Amino acid sequence: MAAADSEFVLQEEVQVLQQGLCDYPLESEIDIEGQSDKELARALNAVTESIEISSRSIVEADVFGKLGSFVKNLDLLSTRITARLVDITLSAFRSEITATSEDIHVNDTDTFAEHRVCLERYIFLSYWMLMQIEDASHRAETAATSRSKKGAKTNEYTSSVWVNHRRKIYDTEIKLLDLKLSKIWTLPQDRTVLINMFTKPCYTVFESSALIKMQTLKDGIFEILSICVKRYDHLLAAQTTVMQTLQYWEHSAEPMADFLCHAIDKHDYTQLAHELLRQVSNQEFKDAAAKELKDTANPKTFSAFLLRLTDATPKTIVKNLGLLTHQLDSDSYTMRMCIVEMLGKLIVELSQSTEEGQPHRDQINGFFDILEERMLDPIAFCRVKVLQVYLRILDMPIKFPKRRQTLVTLACRHLEDKSSSVRKMAVRVLNRLISTHPFDMYGGELKLSDWQDRLTKLEEELKVSRVQEDENGMRDAFGMASMSNGDIQDDTDNASTPAAPADDASLPSSPATDDAQTPKEAFTPGDAMDLDDDDDAPTNGRDEASQPTVEQQEGDKDAEDDDDDVPISHRDASLQPVVRFVSQENMQQLKFMQKFLADAVEFIKQLEACMPHINQFLSSKSKLEVVEAMDFYMTAYLYKVNHAKDGIRKMLHLIWTKDTSDEGKGIKLKLLECYRTLYIDMDRKLSKRQNIALIAKNLIELTYNATLADLTSLEQILTIMIKDGIILPQVIEKLWEVYGFSRGQIPKHQRRGAIIILGMFARADTSVVAEKVDLMLEVGLGAMGKADLSLARYTCIALQRLAGTKNDQARGVYEGRRFPMTHAMFGKLRAMIEVPTTSMDWFGMCEQALNTVYGLGERPDQLCGDMIKTKTKLVFIQPDAPPAPPSGSENGNQDPSSPQHEQDQAQEQEQPLQGGDDMDVDQDTNMTGDASASGNSVSDSSTSRPIYLSEQSPFLLSQLVFMVGHVAIKQTVYLELLEAVWKRKKTDSDKEKLKNAGADEAADELEQVGGSAEDDIGDAILRIREHEILFSPHALLAKFGPMLTEICARNRVYSDRTLQAMATLSLGKFMCVSSEFCERHLRLLLTILEKSKDATIRSNIVIALGDMAVCFSTLIDDNISFLYNRLGDEDNLVKKNTVMVLTHLILNGMVKVKGQISEMAKCLEDADHRIADLAKLFFTELATKDNAIYNNLPDIISNLTSTPADQLSEEGFHRIMKFIFSFDFVEKGKQAENIVEKMCQRFKTRQDERGWRDIAYCLSLLPMKSEKSFRKLVDNFPLYQDKLHEESVHKSFTEIISKGRAAQKLQKADYKAVIDELESKIESVLNGGNEPGEQGDSNMDGAADDDATQQEDTQEQEDADNAAAAPPQTQNDSSIPLDPMDED
Repeated sequence: MAAADSEFVLQEEVQVLQQGLCDYPLESEIDIEGQSDKELARALNAVTESIEISSRSIVEADVFGKLGSFVKNLDLLSTRITARLVDITLSAFRSEITATSEDIHVNDTDTFAEHRVCLERYIFLSYWMLMQIEDASHRAETAATSRSKKGAKTNEYTSSVWVNHRRKIYDTEIKLLDLKLSKIWTLPQDRTVLINMFTKPCYTVFESSALIKMQTLKDGIFEILSICVKRYDHLLAAQTTVMQTLQYWEHSAEPMADFLCHAIDKHDYTQLAHELLRQVSNQEFKDAAAKELKDTANPKTFSAFLLRLTDATPKTIVKNLGLLTHQLDSDSYTMRMCIVEMLGKLIVELSQSTEEGQPHRDQINGFFDILEERMLDPIAFCRVKVLQVYLRILDMPIKFPKRRQTLVTLACRHLEDKSSSVRKMAVRVLNRLISTHPFDMYGGELKLSDWQDRLTKLEEELKVSRVQEDENGMRDAFGMASMSNGDIQDDTDNASTPAAPADDASLPSSPATDDAQTPKEAFTPGDAMDLDDDDDAPTNGRDEASQPTVEQQEGDKDAEDDDDDVPISHRDASLQPVVRFVSQENMQQLKFMQKFLADAVEFIKQLEACMPHINQFLSSKSKLEVVEAMDFYMTAYLYKVNHAKDGIRKMLHLIWTKDTSDEGKGIKLKLLECYRTLYIDMDRKLSKRQNIALIAKNLIELTYNATLADLTSLEQILTIMIKDGIILPQVIEKLWEVYGFSRGQIPKHQRRGAIIILGMFARADTSVVAEKVDLMLEVGLGAMGKADLSLARYTCIALQRLAGTKNDQARGVYEGRRFPMTHAMFGKLRAMIEVPTTSMDWFGMCEQALNTVYGLGERPDQLCGDMIKTKTKLVFIQPDAPPAPPSGSENGNQDPSSPQHEQDQAQEQEQPLQGGDDMDVDQDTNMTGDASASGNSVSDSSTSRPIYLSEQSPFLLSQLVFMVGHVAIKQTVYLELLEAVWKRKKTDSDKEKLKNAGADEAADELEQVGGSAEDDIGDAILRIREHEILFSPHALLAKFGPMLTEICARNRVYSDRTLQAMATLSLGKFMCVSSEFCERHLRLLLTILEKSKDATIRSNIVIALGDMAVCFSTLIDDNISFLYNRLGDEDNLVKKNTVMVLTHLILNGMVKVKGQISEMAKCLEDADHRIADLAKLFFTELATKDNAIYNNLPDIISNLTSTPADQLSEEGFHRIMKFIFSFDFVEKGKQAENIVEKMCQRFKTRQDERGWRDIAYCLSLLPMKSEKSFRKLVDNFPLYQDKLHEESVHKSFTEIISKGRAAQKLQKADYKAVIDELESKIESVLNGGNEPGEQGDSNMDGAADDDATQQEDTQEQEDADNAAAAPPQTQNDSSIPLDPMDED
């Protein structure tokens, strides 16, 4: 109790105060509660008068008691009274400190005791005041947290007023601590009590996340703690308190690091930081949130503490890094990540320092070695952190060329990492390596061939270079060598200028802003001739720069001829290289340049080796991987890295990503941004006219060597761009200029590319082609189109856009715009179809021409009927002496069955849009003489004679059957369109009548009449399809059904491969028209499918069967096994098409899923990754159906386990089943129990060890979440106990038990008991013991079952052999062709 001077012992009073801040007893205490501010102010004034007279009056019981009364009830005081209290107390306190300082300065020891008594009371009041504020602040924070209501009362103790009061107290205490307090408090224990009264309120502030963020408070408490630690032996206490604070308060990490930095920077005191770092290095960390680990060190807090300390005082961290690296072996991956990030920060810091020397470099290299080692960390987060650190290092001006090569290797390796986050970060690192590469001497491009040429040239120069020791002789010899090797000298001067390219930190800020950096800057067109320069044409996959020019070829030839005229001995002497003398400095520069070029070549080769892996990321399930791969390819394309263009093209297909989520929308937006940046955005260095020509050129080049899938995706992208107004009208006009260019010759593929792009634009905006119909008829369907059938084909596609496109929100069939049959385009289309040619391009052109007729004509059936009749007369009525085949058309001199023709067809199939070489140009010739030169037209009926089917030209007959088949399928579609239009018109008419008829009876009558009328329309159209198109005696197409059957059935007579392919294709189209026709000829088509050796025919039949399944599901469902058999076809194209067809049919419910689905499962292990990917997609979508996989799982396992070992390896079976079981298809516990039951029963029927292993492996993949599943295993234990001696079987059951143990915590006690029972049974069998009364019975039952099973298997095998020996019957005895034909 505070009383007389002798009774006030500071330590004892503090102990009393700690028992209760509001319970401290005081003499002369006044009653504060209930009094008004005026009364309180009057009492405070009385105290003020006493203190103002002398600060030593605090020792009086009356003064100390009154001040203590105000502090004791601090929470009851108003803001004004509290401010006066603080000011009065601290004013007197400062006066006493000043007096004490003066006495200490003069060393007046007699006054020290009196000063101590006064100071202790002021210190006590200040301490009491701070603790009261802290206590009230803590209670207010707790109340606010518990309420957590909107608009809760703000904590007034954290307001600026209270913060100012705290800071005033801290400043006063700092002033006191600056004195030599050891003269006042001579005993260490007394000083310890005093210092604790200063530091305890400071440490308490660290516990408040709100207060510790206030800079004014932080500066005060940092200063107090720093002085106490440095001057008053507070080191050990501070070390303990800091560690405890970090352990319990996560928000204290960064402020505590700031405190250590304050002590180091302001007071030059590092011992506390060193001791803390040493203690942290010896700390044991674990990443766990369990209760038993709650009292251990929090690795997240200590990690933030170390990182903040590294940023603030890196030198302190470097001195203790040897100890801290011990945490790399910590169980906590958070601490390992922290050390890795610290190393990265230190590398950046040390690299930017001015210190140099070998120890400095060794230190940095040591840090890099640790980073490279941590790329093997078992935790993916640590590997990601290493790559993030490398990203920060790559942005530095210093390039670290040797470490970059190692980093490329590491990044390439981790493209195959099992973690998606690591793979994504590895791609980002490779992207940054390209954009910050140091090889910017030649413009920054990374084209491998250019760098290899430079390296080869420099190596050749080094071979003939020598160092001259004598300076004068060197100068003379060097001058002679310069005269004889001027070219080499010039190159050396250029190459030797940058002696150390790796040290050059300057990089292009953006690839698009430097010379020779982007594809845009290499082209500065001015007009159509500039745009269509032959230099940009594709040359069959080879770079034109690598192809010698005519002059070079002639020069090489002349050189060879000259060598032939020179004797060998003289020739050898003339070929000896001239020795070249250079200075030591130049030689050193040449060697530096050689190393520089060799590093660049190695860097580019490593990048190109990464491309296949990154290419796979474009199809990744992780959307972040997809975006990173897109960024990488965009950067690689700008830097001219080989194969980057392939990735840019594959990116096209991402436009079909489902945008149901934000990730899907992000991918599509990223794709559009990439293509806009690469091909559409203008270059500021070029004029607007040049930019327009450049954009048109870029768009045309996108069509080069593009597949149908590429063009479809590109069309979708350009459609979006047209709708968004990204494509300028000037670009469209430029494309029309290229398409209609007639002042000279341009490559064919450029004209084709222009009309392809324009057709894509027209899909979004019909006006693009509506105004240029005459130009398309003149160019694409005129003389140029007849000379280039591919151009005519794409022109037809562009013309089809005139019909317009259906609105996405519209319902029903879109009729489109129709033209009268007298329109000029139909005459042009007919002329194109009837053009005499033997080119295989005719079929594609004819297909699109017929599509155009049916899409735009009002009566397309009339025109197509006339064309079929004309073609029939041309085929079956020929002159007596037919002339020679035409010579002016493409491939006109080739026999369709010749080997050269087959090779050309194969090339056309592999590259459907492959452009010709530079000599493959359009000819502005008049095609009026084609008809007279062809010899296939009928000039006079009197000189013509009918010929038999077997005598006609195979190619002409192929054209006829193709036309007939396509007209049949298009006529069917046209009838469906007419049906929809008539029904719509009928509905509109009924609605109009309904408006006029007001009575309900009239409305009901109209509804009944309207319904019956729609049914009549549908029945009429169905009758036409089923019975008239192919069976009516007056139907034109009915005449050709028997002919198609004849050609397909008698393939030995009609052995031409093109004819067989077209006839089979047309037969499939005929079968899609009528179910009756399909039923009659289905057996013939299936026989061809089974026996044909032509992969194209089999592939087309598979697709046709898929179409038939849509039209006539019952017919195909009964013969679906023939379709499943093609999953084992030897040709990948047939197999791929089969997977796609079955996927479509099964997922859309058009055919039933049967046991043959196991054949689809086998495709998961197909060598062709495209087929495997399609199979994965199928099962992924199938898993979304209700119980689809669960219902078919027994059949899948049964068929796969019964497969001979030579067809499906055990590892392949495991991968297939692991993929299938990865879907959570077991939704209910009962389903899992049923699967366990069925799997155990299969142990009885299998006699081979391979079968046992497969079944056990499948059991180990089940989730086993319930007790009943394990009970099934225990109940069926006799069925597999004799198989447990097999190591793999035992391993699988061990995994099952381990899986049950892992889930045991969440289950009942019975769950553990049944697991223990199963484990004991397995151990009993393995130890040689048998379950009583089970082993013998199970063996007897197993033997009986084995006999029955063997008999059943034998009978089934005999039935299967008989079925295989009886092939499906055909309509005649003719066989199927033996030689396959290339795909058309």
